[in-house]
Amino acid sequence: MGQFFNQPDFGTEAFPVTIGTTNVNQCALYMGVGGNIEVKLVGSRQTAVVFKNIPNGSFLPCIVSEIVAGANTTVSEVIAIK
Repeated sequence: MGQFFNQPDFGTEAFPVTIGTTNVNQCALYMGVGGNIEVKLVGSRQTAVVFKNIPNGSFLPCIVSEIVAGANTTVSEVIAIK
């Protein structure tokens, strides 16, 4: 993410995610279509956690290192932002 003087971090790169195959090293996720998603976070790469009932059109409020699995999602419905 890019940093600008006296401003919060802003995303400067974005790409669609293929669940289970795309490396999303240190990215936030935008969930176009909600549901459940299993991820590993940057600070705890050994442990996967499942976020449940994510609403449509929302951001996952954490920095993800890997997406393990997703339910009810397709390639264009999850966007990684860095």
